[in-house]
Amino acid sequence: MNTAIRWIGMLATCAWLAACQGMPEEGSEVIRMEIALTGDVCGVSSANATVSAPDMTTLGPVALQVTDASIQGRITQVPAGTARTVQVNALNASGRVVYSGSTQVDVVAGSVTSANLVLRRDLTNCPSTPGTGGIDIVGSLETGEPSSDGGTSDGGSPQDGGIVLDGAQLAFNVDDATLTSGGIIHFFDRNADRVHRLDVKNRRFLSAYAGTADAVSMAVTPDGATTYLAYTGGRMDAFSSDGTVRFFAAAPETVSSMVVAGNYLFTIDGSGAWDSHSLYQRATGARVATAEWRYSARALVFSPVNKRVYLLNAGVSPTDVTMVDVDPVAGTLGAERDSPYHGDYNLPNPIRLLPDESGVLVGSGLFFNAADLTYRTSMGLSFVDAAFHNGRYYLIDTVGNTTQLRVLSSTFDILSAGYYPGLAKRVFVHDGELVLVTEVRTGQLQVRILAP
Repeated sequence: MNTAIRWIGMLATCAWLAACQGMPEEGSEVIRMEIALTGDVCGVSSANATVSAPDMTTLGPVALQVTDASIQGRITQVPAGTARTVQVNALNASGRVVYSGSTQVDVVAGSVTSANLVLRRDLTNCPSTPGTGGIDIVGSLETGEPSSDGGTSDGGSPQDGGIVLDGAQLAFNVDDATLTSGGIIHFFDRNADRVHRLDVKNRRFLSAYAGTADAVSMAVTPDGATTYLAYTGGRMDAFSSDGTVRFFAAAPETVSSMVVAGNYLFTIDGSGAWDSHSLYQRATGARVATAEWRYSARALVFSPVNKRVYLLNAGVSPTDVTMVDVDPVAGTLGAERDSPYHGDYNLPNPIRLLPDESGVLVGSGLFFNAADLTYRTSMGLSFVDAAFHNGRYYLIDTVGNTTQLRVLSSTFDILSAGYYPGLAKRVFVHDGELVLVTEVRTGQLQVRILAP
């Protein structure tokens, strides 16, 4: 059958868009959408949407979240006005448009309007087969639904959709991620024993580092020149930025955590009593210092200013935040010291070093002084990850199936909040840009570049 027919019962009967008040610009709205994909025969794997009109700058294309059941997403900062054209494209795994369509809707602040939306199947990119016919996605649009976001904006929050990077190159799981000074994000994919590399500035992927065995942990130099992978059994490899790989060292047991500390690699492995902390000389791979009766770590960070590794310990109860002195030039390890509190505080991952290195921040929103791990203050908000820029805090956490990005002032006032598709993973700031990493579905990441 070569002509498109409406198969309302099988595919989508509930596409809708809603515009919300409370955005940073007077008279601007948000358009949300959800389009059911029950019965899809074209293999929709990604989708995007734009909003345009003669009296406004075109918004998008903004990537939408695609699940097994539906297409979902939102476009922010839509100016109120008449005849806003909403265009939606649904693509297959090869990047070909298999459904597309548009409609016009009036966006009136404080009022509710509606329109029909039909996405027609592209029979060239998704030919008919016996029994499937041609499928239209039929639904409706709505605008003017009040916003559930009570936050305000003073320009500190990215309320637009930003630049969205997604697709096959981001189809992997991420266990850890590090941003280097050169703007390269290193994603550790333990399932595939690989390190994927994204050049944020040039919006492109570099060649991945392929591990030689069962990879367990990753560490990257601040400049990105060398990446270390540790494997089950104790082997460690060093990857240069030109792609060459060499055997680096062999620890007595599997290295569960590690971090670059100046001229040395600080590692934690399961040898000795409890765990052992060690320093390996990066130039030679020689283990120059080691100490047992140490804690394992859920998360750790190195402070060049304080010459210390700070970690959230694991395998003990109660857990604590601890520190270890490391001389990054001489290659010596100091004693491991706990905070004075020993379980008095909730200490979930992650641990983040403040920009001036005067303290550390943990996932429950608590700050501890870097000098002695005494309690400093609390921002009162928990988070999955945090980044810092121009005296502001950028916090992400997962709300339902979306990522909430909140911007806080230096005094922890909430300046704004935005919501983006997928589960919260990481947030970075590089060269004046905010880089948000979310998981839009299992094994599929999305990177969104926003103005902070």
